Amino acid sequence: MLKKLLLAATMFGFFATVSQAQTKLNKSWFSVHFGHNAYKGDLGNEMWKYDSDSDWSGGIGFHQYLNPSFDMDVVLEYGYLDYKNGKNPDDYTDQRANTSFGTKYIDANVMLRYKFANGYIFSETAAIQPFIGAGLGVTPFFDGSDNIFEADAEYPQQDIDSRVGFNIPLEAGFDFRLSDKTKLFLKLRYNRSFVDGADGYGDGDALHDDIDGKGHDDFMVTSVGFKFNVGGAKDTDGDGIPDKRDRCPETPGPEEFDGCPDTDGDGIPDIDDRCPDTPGPAEFDGCPDSDGDGIPDIDDECPDEPGLEEFNGCPDTDGDGIPDKDDRCPNEPGLEEFDGCPDTDGDGIPDIDDECPNEPGPKENNGCPVADFDYENVLFQFDKSFVEDEFKPELDEAAETLMDDTGLKVNLSGHTDAVGPEQYNLRLSERRAESVKSYLEGQGVSGDRIFTKGYGESQLKVDTQSKERENRRVEIEIEQM
Repeated sequence: MLKKLLLAATMFGFFATVSQAQTKLNKSWFSVHFGHNAYKGDLGNEMWKYDSDSDWSGGIGFHQYLNPSFDMDVVLEYGYLDYKNGKNPDDYTDQRANTSFGTKYIDANVMLRYKFANGYIFSETAAIQPFIGAGLGVTPFFDGSDNIFEADAEYPQQDIDSRVGFNIPLEAGFDFRLSDKTKLFLKLRYNRSFVDGADGYGDGDALHDDIDGKGHDDFMVTSVGFKFNVGGAKDTDGDGIPDKRDRCPETPGPEEFDGCPDTDGDGIPDIDDRCPDTPGPAEFDGCPDSDGDGIPDIDDECPDEPGLEEFNGCPDTDGDGIPDKDDRCPNEPGLEEFDGCPDTDGDGIPDIDDECPNEPGPKENNGCPVADFDYENVLFQFDKSFVEDEFKPELDEAAETLMDDTGLKVNLSGHTDAVGPEQYNLRLSERRAESVKSYLEGQGVSGDRIFTKGYGESQLKVDTQSKERENRRVEIEIEQM
């Protein structure tokens, strides 16, 4: 008896190993079930008859996902099989009359199951999932006896020798999907055995001679049970790709991208796509190149203008080594110190800011040269304020300078000597400045460019009486407005 059990356990372990080795997605299920047996052999046929209370069975199973259409099932079942014939008053020679037997068995099967809920016929998540299957099994029969119902002194109960035989199991049934992790199932399995004598009738060492001449005793099991997902690979995002093979285990994605999404549909999964929301070619890691300069927009500081790699995708129209975006003069070559603008006159002021780009000049004069306006003072007679003829050529030259450059202005400062009252001399100095202004206006110079001021005797130039006339003067200063 122990040898039979060890043999069945060994076969079951072998089958389970084979099943596990063929796993693709490692979606494993465990099942428990109980059922009813129906015998077919030398003594008769009770298949499709469910009125017996003693033909029971129970078992466990392991079920491994192979692909959408096929699973591998390994089932270990323990049960009790019996049969009873009544008397046959019409034929007292009937060997089957008033006979019976009972035996225990262990049935270990490995089966290939075809699932109709495979996505082609029915949805893989269908609530009712029909299946069929076939395989190979081994069944030890043990602790058997004949005459279990009618044993008496004339027909004593006799032990039936234990037997082990292979069988071909054929099954059909339904899985009822309760959740992602649980199923209820109902199935019918027919075991076509290759052993005879389990019922005590057969050739060789059987208790009694073979009756039906078929050489095998079969049985059918109708069972109901539950399946529980215990070894299925974890699939956090529910995209059908187990986390261990899913490059994006928390975000659903297709098989072709190893479980990662492709949000922009450019054929590059988001995990490898530098621009996952904008379609782009693979050469730029999924980023577009809007201006076609070979620099993807994500790295291009000027994505709408073709440019050079050395300038991060920006153009340098004038070729001065300064990209247009940083060049104040993008169409004229210039120097970096002047933000890409030239300095034609070399005065340190770029042409764009130089009011006289072809003539050097100081910054305080906006790049224009400062003219040397050195005019002689206009001198006056004692207590006089009119302009004498000898000074008019000098004033004519000053007027011409002012007329040639409307950006110039003239400051006229009137002065006197120290003879006479101070207040009188102040007014006299003012009249002298106004007199020169009137002359310049007469030469065409606008009065709003002429500024006068009298200083009286406060700024004497000389203090000797012989040179008093040099104190009676109007000083001329021309400068930029």
